Parts: sequence; C-alpha cells; structure tokens
Amino acid sequence: MAKKHGLAKIVLGVGVAAVAGKVALDKFKKTKERFVKEENDSLDYEIRKYNAIGEKKVIEVEDEVFSGCELKAVASKTVLDLGLAVFEKDVYINFSSNASSVTIILPEGVNATCDISRKIAGVKNLVDNVDEEGIHTVYIIGKAVCSNVEVIPVNFYVDEEDEEDSDFEDEDDFDDNIIFDEKDGDVEVEIKVINEQEKPVKEDTDKKEDSKKEDSATEESEEA
Repeated sequence: MAKKHGLAKIVLGVGVAAVAGKVALDKFKKTKERFVKEENDSLDYEIRKYNAIGEKKVIEVEDEVFSGCELKAVASKTVLDLGLAVFEKDVYINFSSNASSVTIILPEGVNATCDISRKIAGVKNLVDNVDEEGIHTVYIIGKAVCSNVEVIPVNFYVDEEDEEDSDFEDEDDFDDNIIFDEKDGDVEVEIKVINEQEKPVKEDTDKKEDSKKEDSATEESEEA
C-alpha cells in the first residue's frame, strides 16, 4: 500500500511539472508574439521599440538619425549598436532588462548618462564624457534585474585587442635566414659535438707505432 501511495505521488508530481512547463511555454510564446508585434508596429515611429526574449539579438542603426528608443530584454543577450548612427540632439533610451546582458555602443563625440535602478545587476558606463559645446548626450533610463548592462564607445574592445597584439611581433617579421642557412631549397643543419677534453689524433697514432716497435724488438731478442 505504501508503495502505491509513493508511486501516486511521483505521478502527481510529474503531472504538475508538465502542466507548469506548458503554462510557462505558453506564456513565453505569448510574450514573444507581443514583443514582435510592438517592434513591428513601431517601424514608422520616431521612437522605435526593440524587444528581445530568449535570444541573442544585435540591433544596428546605421547612417540615419537616431531620436531615441525603447528597449526590452528578457533572458537575452542584446546589443544596441549606435556606432554609425547620427545624433542631432540629446536623446533618451528607455529600457528594462531581466536576466539579460545588454550592451549599448555609442559613437565618438557623444556623452552618456545612466539613471538605472538595479537589483542584483551590474551597470558600467565606460564612455568618457567631455564638457564641450555641441556635444549631445544620450540619457539611458530604466531598470535592470539580474542583468549586466554596459555602455561603451565604438571600437572599445577592438582598441584593447590592438594594444595586446602590439606587444607581440608578427611571424612575418622573423627572418628565417638568421636561423637557417638555406642552399638549393634544402636546409643544412650543422651539428658540432664539443668534448670536454679533446686528445689529438696524432698522439694516439704515435703511441700505436711505438707499441709496434717494442713488440718487434722483443720478438727479435727472443729469436736471437
């Protein structure tokens, strides 16, 4: 009887998990459909909407005036690349991030200010702001939960890689002729063994001849 009750509990638990999984999947699908609809409906708006859920998404704004946007990221890795966008005024980016990684790339000559409420989240603004006339500012406002948010200038990581590579010489800079002497397409390698004590060959030969003379003299004396 106890085994039957235990089996019934297992079956019940599996059934509850299956129902919960189906509910979560349905909710995910509905949210994704809503996100896609919001983004498509904003195509003709001055303030665009960009949404990402359960995906890796790169949003690029190139060679057009950027007037601001709304950004939502849920369980996603999202990049908003404004490195080639045109800024004619101060703009706002309103966003929310939940369990996501969000990177916002800004062009040179643009300042950035963050006003982000966060909960178990990291926010980094790596843009060096300058106090000059005519410089526009991007105001980033929103909330981040269990997320990582970075605001970086264009080519930020590329410049770091270039600095690291400069510490190493290119393979093409090495001249093989310095190490190897090439002749008719073959590489000749000379191996020289250096003994701690080298004895002249002539000395060994002289000793052998003297030994032969002594043996010969001994034989003659015996015959006599």
